[in-house]
Amino acid sequence: MPHNALDKKSNFELLEKEVGLDLFFPKQMQENLKPKQFRKMIQQTFQQYASLKEEECVMKFFNTLAGFANIDQETYRCELIQGWNITVDLVIGPKGIRQLTSQDAKPTCLAEFKQIRSIRCLPLEEGQAVLQLGIEGAPQSLSIKTSSLAEAENMADLVDGYCRLQGEHKGSLIIHPKKDGEKRNSLPQIPMLNLEAQRPHLSESCSIESDIYAEIPDETLRRPGGPQYGVARGDVVLNRILGEGFFGEVYEGVYTNHKGEKFNVAVKTCKKDCTLDNKEKFLSEAVIMKNLDHPHIVKLIGIIEEEPTWIIMELYPYGELGHYLERNKNSLKVLTLVLYSLQICKAMAYLESINCVHRDIAVRNILVASSECVKLGDFGLSRYIEDEEYYKASVTRLPIKWMSPESINFRRFTTASDVWMFAVCMWEILSFGKQPFFWLENKDVIGVLEKGDRLPKPDLCPPILYTLMTRCWDYDPSERPRFTELVCNLSDIYQMEKDIAIEQERNARYRPPKILEPTAYQEPPPKPSRPKYRPPPQTNLLAPKLQFQVPEGLCASSPTLTSPMEYPSPVNSLHTPPLHRHNVFKRHSMREEDFIRPSSREEAQQLWEAERLKMRQILDKQQKQMVEDYQWLRQEEKSLDPMLYMNDKSPLTPEKEAGYTEFTGPPQKPPRLGAQSIQPTANLDRTDDLVYLNVMELVRAVLDLKNELCQLPPEGYVVVVKNVGLTLRKLIGSVDDLLPSLPSSSRTEIEGTQKLLNKDLAELINKMRLAQQNAVTSLSEECKRQMLTASHTLAVDAKNLLDAVDQAKVLANLAHPPAE
Repeated sequence: MPHNALDKKSNFELLEKEVGLDLFFPKQMQENLKPKQFRKMIQQTFQQYASLKEEECVMKFFNTLAGFANIDQETYRCELIQGWNITVDLVIGPKGIRQLTSQDAKPTCLAEFKQIRSIRCLPLEEGQAVLQLGIEGAPQSLSIKTSSLAEAENMADLVDGYCRLQGEHKGSLIIHPKKDGEKRNSLPQIPMLNLEAQRPHLSESCSIESDIYAEIPDETLRRPGGPQYGVARGDVVLNRILGEGFFGEVYEGVYTNHKGEKFNVAVKTCKKDCTLDNKEKFLSEAVIMKNLDHPHIVKLIGIIEEEPTWIIMELYPYGELGHYLERNKNSLKVLTLVLYSLQICKAMAYLESINCVHRDIAVRNILVASSECVKLGDFGLSRYIEDEEYYKASVTRLPIKWMSPESINFRRFTTASDVWMFAVCMWEILSFGKQPFFWLENKDVIGVLEKGDRLPKPDLCPPILYTLMTRCWDYDPSERPRFTELVCNLSDIYQMEKDIAIEQERNARYRPPKILEPTAYQEPPPKPSRPKYRPPPQTNLLAPKLQFQVPEGLCASSPTLTSPMEYPSPVNSLHTPPLHRHNVFKRHSMREEDFIRPSSREEAQQLWEAERLKMRQILDKQQKQMVEDYQWLRQEEKSLDPMLYMNDKSPLTPEKEAGYTEFTGPPQKPPRLGAQSIQPTANLDRTDDLVYLNVMELVRAVLDLKNELCQLPPEGYVVVVKNVGLTLRKLIGSVDDLLPSLPSSSRTEIEGTQKLLNKDLAELINKMRLAQQNAVTSLSEECKRQMLTASHTLAVDAKNLLDAVDQAKVLANLAHPPAE
């Protein structure tokens, strides 16, 4: 578990109720301490090891244990052979080989490891053995008699290891006997033939999806059982291999029932040399599937229990959903992907109703029956929880990247953990089969989840569907929705996507055909004005630099080309009703007398020049309106944020863009409905006015936040928000100091504004945390915008507080006009 796992209340409750604190702490200690104090002590102690690596944790454990027990030495009850046999306790440790004649006596050193030159084990009668150590400078070797050869070899290996660590010899000092009749009976002989036969089986089973499944060890093992049922092997004919599973190959076959009807089936096989335990696990899938009946769950045909064991199921020609998504990602629509998610959700709601947890919901375990139907399969990890609240996994390989935090930390599987996995499966479907957290290793996933990070939103995923996914990824299992609720939510989303698809198809069907314009009109159009601006009637607004020459041949053959006013401008097109089929080509069906036909080329050129002059006058008028409109906009921004333009004396004149003409609306604009009207700050003497100075400092802090937010990493958000919070604290403190001297009638408004500012800061902090959590998702920019909005609201409310204080100071005759 990560260092902060116990900070979660749900995790600590699982540890206390399911695992039990009695395994770690004495009963008396738990009774003497208050529960809250005891929990806090555990959390603090647990966090002390946050910075330690795995090896450092192991060393810390042994160093702690060494204070209570002699863990760095081994004691053997044996006999020393020195003319006569002396029974002693031989102690082997870092200090050498020592003998202990009694518990109270001081150990006597017999030899140091750097003095040992050879080690030999000799078997004796009745299973006993002698360990002989050659000592440098000693006339005879040190002989130690043990009760068994295995104990003598254990001592020899221990002594040899210390000699390599402390002595000069890097090689082993053990001398093995060379006689053929002498054998080492401590370890059984390795069955080479069986090992060679099992080696390919082991390598295949361990290599399959090794990056997806990982083991979480446990001390207990539950073995499933089930009813006996079967199919005659002669009724099944195997064909080609479809793939390979954890227990064996999967074949395509043909099954003939008792009526003589033939069906295409998929046959799962169990390897012949499979252990009894693995065979029971293999059969457990059939036991569960036999009782399932749902249109979106793979149907079981039958089972053959005799060797080799077979499980016969329906065959779906489109194969696994993951491969199907990859092959058809360019043709599949979002509506179809949502439909797949809805069908799997209905299957999971069915399993929820019969108290069954699946534990392996992923696209690799979903089969495609048709382009509009998928079915959930592979119930190899499924279990009935019946009356139990949860199922605790045994020693097996589990899909870590799909699992919920409580499943990874405590091997705890419930319907809520299936909801988490289902949301990950939806993410796979909307990502066209991508593996979740493919950029992480299995061991790193739980750390990411504990920090609050989740999978990013797929590109084509509707925002409302991703919001539903994030609800399923709530850390607290009790806060996740149930499958019955998810079915309703997904049905609504599917209907919404269906309506959108129908509307898009209708629009595409009745969309008028494009009218091919002359080549000269293919240049970029001028920029449109604001929608509220009413353009002059029946004018064609062309860019001044747009050069258009009418060919002589076209002038005579097409009257429309000599009348540019017939082409709708971008502004006019905003107010033009949509074209229908009967009037798409209306311009070409008009009578010729409706057009002005020039009698000569010179007359056509004069008409064109007059039109250009008229356009030039209109553009000059709009240019003047644009400048006035820009000045009005700057004035509005000044009133919204007084600090932004405090030192700005002259408004900037907008530069013209080369090649385009900008269009603007009229200079006078009414205020937006619902917009907050902000009055200018009172013109008072601000000498030693701490409230005014702190408000200005707060505004500057908010502006710094706005300017720096896009460049800061997620962990840097705290710095700018903290700066805003400290400035707000100074502001509220200065108001509190001034409050006793103000009239009581004004205090209620000021205190209310102070509370509002505190709420604004809390909202800013919440938006900051949301932005940090979604920093790597597609919602990052939206979260930043919400953070900027919260900061702007805080600045506006601070200005309102300043106005309230100024009004109160005027009533109390504490305000003075500015000095001349």
